[in-house]
Amino acid sequence: MAFKKMQATQYPPRLWGLVGYPGSGKSTFATAMRAPILAIDADHRFTEVVRLAKEVFALSDTPEDNVDADRIAAILAQQMPGSQVGTIVIDSLTAIITPLVVQAMIDKDEGRVKNLAAAMRGKALAMRQLQDAVTRWGTDALWIYHLHDARDEKAQAVTTATVSATELVRLTRSINLQLEITQANGKRGVKVIWARRGRSGGTLWDDTGDWRGMPEKIEAAVYDGLSQAEQERIERAAPEVFESPEIAVAWAIEQGAFDEIAHARNAYEKDIIAI
Repeated sequence: MAFKKMQATQYPPRLWGLVGYPGSGKSTFATAMRAPILAIDADHRFTEVVRLAKEVFALSDTPEDNVDADRIAAILAQQMPGSQVGTIVIDSLTAIITPLVVQAMIDKDEGRVKNLAAAMRGKALAMRQLQDAVTRWGTDALWIYHLHDARDEKAQAVTTATVSATELVRLTRSINLQLEITQANGKRGVKVIWARRGRSGGTLWDDTGDWRGMPEKIEAAVYDGLSQAEQERIERAAPEVFESPEIAVAWAIEQGAFDEIAHARNAYEKDIIAI
C-alpha cells in the first residue's frame, strides 16, 4: 500500500489539560470533547454525566483498572487499535497519582525505602507510563486534575493543584493548552492559562449550561487569524511572563537549558532562569 499524503489541519490536536475545583464541571466539559470518548474514569463518577456525550466507551468494567497505570497501559494497547476513539479523557489524574504519593510517604516513614526520592520512583514511572500509553494513539486527550485550598509555610491561604509540580511539568510536555475552569457572577467559564502555539490569557464563558460547543470556541479564540508561521513564532518565543512555575520549568527543559526537572526547578526558585 502506498503512503498517503499528509494533510494540514485547521487546528492542532486537542491535547489539553483541565484543572478546577471538585464539582466545577470538569467532567461535564469532557463530554463536549470529540466523540467517541474513552473515559479513564479514575474518579468513578463519569456515569453521572455520560448522558450528555454523543458516545462514551468505558476503559474497563473493573473499577480499579482505572486507577492503575499499568492496567491502563495494557488495556489501551489491547483495545485501541481500530477503535476509532476521538478523545481519551483521564478523569482524573489526581485519583491516579495521589495514592502513589501517599504510599511513597508511608514507605519512607516506615523505613521501607532509604529516602523519599527512592519512594517516589514508582510515581514518576507511573506518570511516564500513563503519558506514553495515552499519547501514542494520535487521538485528542483531556487530562483532568483538581484544585484545592491549602496553607503555605507562612499559614497564608493558597490555591494549589492536587498533582505535584514535578508531575505537572511532565504533563506540560504532553499538552498544547492548559485550561482552568473559573466562576464569576453565577457563570462558569474556561480560562486559557497557556497555549503552546496560540493566544493565552482570555476567558470564554459558557452560555449553554453544559459546555456545548466550548471546545470549538476555545480553538477559535486561541488559533483563528494566526498563520502557521505566527504559531511557530509563538512556540519558539521566550514568554515575557510565565503563567506558572511548572510552565517555566517545562519551557526551560524544552529549550535545552536543563536535562533534569529538579535542576530546572531549583534554578527557577533561585531566580536564575534567563528569559
